[in-house]
Amino acid sequence: MNTLPSLYKISADMAAIISALEENGGEVTPELEQAMTITEDQFTAKSVDYGQAIITLRSMAAAAKEEKERLANLQKFYENAEKRLSGALLNAMELFGKPKVETPTMRLTARHTAATVIDDLDMVPKQYTTTKVEVVADKKAIKEAIMGGEDVPGARVVENVSLLIK
Repeated sequence: MNTLPSLYKISADMAAIISALEENGGEVTPELEQAMTITEDQFTAKSVDYGQAIITLRSMAAAAKEEKERLANLQKFYENAEKRLSGALLNAMELFGKPKVETPTMRLTARHTAATVIDDLDMVPKQYTTTKVEVVADKKAIKEAIMGGEDVPGARVVENVSLLIK
Protein backbone atom coordinates (compact mmCIF):
# COMPACT_ATOMS: atom_id res chain seq x y z
CA MET A 1 0.00 0.00 0.00
CA ASN A 2 1.71 3.18 -1.13
CA THR A 3 0.23 6.08 0.83
CA LEU A 4 3.21 8.38 0.40
CA PRO A 5 2.60 11.55 -1.57
CA SER A 6 4.82 12.01 -4.60
CA LEU A 7 4.99 15.71 -3.70
CA TYR A 8 7.87 15.08 -1.33
CA LYS A 9 9.90 12.97 -3.82
CA ILE A 10 11.12 10.64 -1.10
CA SER A 11 13.92 8.37 -2.20
CA ALA A 12 12.98 4.79 -2.96
CA ASP A 13 15.00 3.56 0.01
CA MET A 14 13.24 5.83 2.47
CA ALA A 15 9.84 5.03 0.96
CA ALA A 16 10.61 1.32 1.42
CA ILE A 17 11.63 1.94 5.04
CA ILE A 18 8.40 3.84 5.78
CA SER A 19 6.36 1.13 4.09
CA ALA A 20 8.13 -1.55 6.15
CA LEU A 21 7.51 0.48 9.33
CA GLU A 22 3.80 0.66 8.46
CA GLU A 23 3.68 -3.10 7.86
CA ASN A 24 5.48 -3.77 11.18
CA GLY A 25 3.16 -1.50 13.14
CA GLY A 26 6.00 0.98 13.73
CA GLU A 27 8.42 -1.62 15.11
CA VAL A 28 12.03 -1.14 14.01
CA THR A 29 13.54 -4.50 13.08
CA PRO A 30 17.32 -5.05 12.95
CA GLU A 31 17.11 -4.96 9.14
CA LEU A 32 15.27 -1.63 9.20
CA GLU A 33 17.71 -0.24 11.75
CA GLN A 34 20.59 -1.19 9.45
CA ALA A 35 18.83 0.39 6.47
CA MET A 36 18.31 3.59 8.47
CA THR A 37 21.95 3.83 9.55
CA ILE A 38 23.54 6.97 8.22
CA THR A 39 27.19 7.07 7.24
CA GLU A 40 29.03 10.37 7.12
CA ASP A 41 29.10 10.29 3.31
CA GLN A 42 25.36 9.89 3.16
CA PHE A 43 24.59 12.33 5.98
CA THR A 44 23.25 15.30 4.00
CA ALA A 45 21.25 13.31 1.48
CA LYS A 46 19.85 11.00 4.15
CA SER A 47 19.05 13.97 6.40
CA VAL A 48 16.90 15.47 3.68
CA ASP A 49 15.26 12.09 3.05
CA TYR A 50 14.59 11.70 6.79
CA GLY A 51 13.17 15.23 6.97
CA GLN A 52 10.85 14.54 4.05
CA ALA A 53 9.80 11.23 5.58
CA ILE A 54 9.10 12.94 8.92
CA ILE A 55 6.98 15.60 7.21
CA THR A 56 5.08 12.86 5.38
CA LEU A 57 4.46 10.88 8.57
CA ARG A 58 3.27 14.00 10.39
CA SER A 59 0.91 14.70 7.50
CA MET A 60 -0.38 11.13 7.58
CA ALA A 61 -0.91 11.33 11.36
CA ALA A 62 -2.83 14.61 10.94
CA ALA A 63 -4.98 13.06 8.21
CA ALA A 64 -5.70 10.05 10.44
CA LYS A 65 -6.68 12.40 13.29
CA GLU A 66 -9.04 14.31 10.98
CA GLU A 67 -10.54 11.02 9.77
CA LYS A 68 -11.01 9.90 13.37
CA GLU A 69 -12.87 13.14 14.13
CA ARG A 70 -14.95 12.79 10.95
CA LEU A 71 -15.88 9.23 11.88
CA ALA A 72 -16.76 10.28 15.47
CA ASN A 73 -19.11 12.93 14.06
CA LEU A 74 -20.61 10.39 11.68
CA GLN A 75 -21.12 7.98 14.59
CA LYS A 76 -22.95 10.71 16.56
CA PHE A 77 -25.11 11.44 13.51
CA TYR A 78 -26.10 7.77 13.14
CA GLU A 79 -26.78 7.40 16.87
CA ASN A 80 -28.97 10.52 16.93
CA ALA A 81 -30.83 9.43 13.78
CA GLU A 82 -31.47 6.00 15.35
CA LYS A 83 -32.82 7.65 18.53
CA ARG A 84 -35.14 9.90 16.51
CA LEU A 85 -36.47 6.97 14.43
CA SER A 86 -36.89 4.76 17.50
CA GLY A 87 -38.74 7.53 19.30
CA ALA A 88 -41.03 8.15 16.32
CA LEU A 89 -41.81 4.43 16.01
CA LEU A 90 -42.50 4.08 19.74
CA ASN A 91 -44.81 7.10 19.61
CA ALA A 92 -46.70 5.58 16.67
CA MET A 93 -46.96 2.20 18.42
CA GLU A 94 -48.38 3.93 21.49
CA LEU A 95 -50.76 6.08 19.42
CA PHE A 96 -52.19 3.01 17.67
CA GLY A 97 -52.18 0.86 20.81
CA LYS A 98 -49.80 -1.69 19.29
CA PRO A 99 -47.14 -2.73 21.84
CA LYS A 100 -45.93 -5.39 19.40
CA VAL A 101 -45.60 -5.50 15.60
CA GLU A 102 -44.74 -8.77 13.89
CA THR A 103 -43.87 -9.24 10.23
CA PRO A 104 -42.23 -12.13 8.40
CA THR A 105 -38.85 -10.39 8.68
CA MET A 106 -38.96 -8.65 12.04
CA ARG A 107 -40.60 -8.35 15.45
CA LEU A 108 -40.85 -4.93 17.09
CA THR A 109 -41.79 -4.69 20.76
CA ALA A 110 -42.25 -1.70 23.03
CA ARG A 111 -40.28 -2.88 26.08
CA HIS A 112 -40.75 -1.20 29.43
CA THR A 113 -37.59 -0.68 31.51
CA ALA A 114 -36.71 1.20 34.68
CA ALA A 115 -33.91 3.76 34.85
CA THR A 116 -32.57 5.69 37.82
CA VAL A 117 -32.59 9.46 37.43
CA ILE A 118 -30.64 11.68 39.83
CA ASP A 119 -32.36 15.05 40.12
CA ASP A 120 -30.15 16.46 42.89
CA LEU A 121 -27.00 14.57 43.90
CA ASP A 122 -26.62 16.67 47.06
CA MET A 123 -29.92 15.30 48.40
CA VAL A 124 -29.01 11.63 47.81
CA PRO A 125 -27.98 9.92 51.09
CA LYS A 126 -24.23 9.19 51.31
CA GLN A 127 -24.87 5.43 51.52
CA TYR A 128 -26.02 5.61 47.88
CA THR A 129 -23.02 7.49 46.56
CA THR A 130 -19.44 6.73 45.71
CA THR A 131 -16.60 9.20 45.57
CA LYS A 132 -14.04 9.21 42.77
CA VAL A 133 -10.85 11.18 43.28
CA GLU A 134 -8.31 11.78 40.55
CA VAL A 135 -4.90 12.96 41.64
CA VAL A 136 -2.71 14.46 38.93
CA ALA A 137 0.68 16.12 39.17
CA ASP A 138 0.92 19.84 38.42
CA LYS A 139 3.86 19.51 36.05
CA LYS A 140 4.19 23.25 35.49
CA ALA A 141 4.45 24.00 39.23
CA ILE A 142 6.84 21.07 39.73
CA LYS A 143 9.08 22.29 36.92
CA GLU A 144 9.09 25.83 38.31
CA ALA A 145 9.94 24.52 41.79
CA ILE A 146 12.80 22.32 40.58
CA MET A 147 14.16 25.04 38.29
CA GLY A 148 14.02 27.36 41.33
CA GLY A 149 16.25 25.02 43.30
CA GLU A 150 13.65 23.07 45.28
CA ASP A 151 13.80 19.31 45.70
CA VAL A 152 10.55 17.64 44.61
CA PRO A 153 10.60 13.95 45.61
CA GLY A 154 9.32 11.65 42.87
CA ALA A 155 9.82 14.18 40.09
CA ARG A 156 12.66 15.54 37.99
CA VAL A 157 13.18 17.81 35.03
CA VAL A 158 14.82 16.31 31.97
CA GLU A 159 16.15 18.16 28.98
CA ASN A 160 14.84 16.84 25.69
CA VAL A 161 16.02 17.51 22.18
CA SER A 162 13.45 17.64 19.44
CA LEU A 163 13.76 18.06 15.70
CA LEU A 164 12.54 21.30 14.13
CA ILE A 165 11.85 21.13 10.40
CA LYS A 166 11.23 24.31 8.43
